Amino acid sequence: MSNKSISILGVRVDCLTNGEVLQQCKEWLVADTGGHQIVTVNPEFVMEAQHNKQFREIINSAACSTADGVGLLFASSYVSGGACRLHRLTGVDLTMNLAELCSRNDKRLYLLGATGGVAEKVGMELKKLYPSLMIAGVEEGIKTGYSKDQSDNVLDQQICKRITDSQANVLLVAFGAPKQDLWISENLGKLPTVKIAVGVGGTFDYIARVVPRAPKWMRVIGFEWTYRLMTQPYRWRRIITAAVRFPLAVLFSKSTTLNSKL
Repeated sequence: MSNKSISILGVRVDCLTNGEVLQQCKEWLVADTGGHQIVTVNPEFVMEAQHNKQFREIINSAACSTADGVGLLFASSYVSGGACRLHRLTGVDLTMNLAELCSRNDKRLYLLGATGGVAEKVGMELKKLYPSLMIAGVEEGIKTGYSKDQSDNVLDQQICKRITDSQANVLLVAFGAPKQDLWISENLGKLPTVKIAVGVGGTFDYIARVVPRAPKWMRVIGFEWTYRLMTQPYRWRRIITAAVRFPLAVLFSKSTTLNSKL
């Protein structure tokens, strides 16, 4: 696997094809090594990382940092002049890839997150697509926040015990960012059977069809945010962050860099 990456506003994103990510996951699943964290970076992640140092450090030290967002593709071309080409890999597509990989290699998948029976619906949908897939466990996202108090530590221990007892090999966590990625970073070392752990955000909602996904043509041309604004207007602040604040920050950063070199 190529180790080439690009830094966008101080956040590392790996320049990997989807095939390279899948191949690396295959190697991790059969290797006798510890767990590996994958972070699916989007423009909101990058903006959150500007003031959340712990989150930025987790992304930059992750085993793999993929690009989930068309905005990152444009930003990488602008920042690197085309020297580092990013390939978009959405949380939904990565989840499907990992489910198929598990089904073909007799590995066990654990679904942690979301509420209202969504995770269970995701398990059912994945089993329809991959009948031989072994779902090690399904658990709702009972964490509403992320802190270091005693009650959370006890809760984490209980969750980790259930995951370990299930002999899960791949763990998908849908607590929402950055909580899911912080939780994985904090607890992955306590999960000896888990080889791959990924924070997948709202992916469960899409797979369970609780939230409609934008038509493919809108996703291809980078206008998925307009569909989200129409169908989920309450997300307008997040959409502004991804579609307005992020590109302006990249433009300003590049301008500042160029001026400093003059």
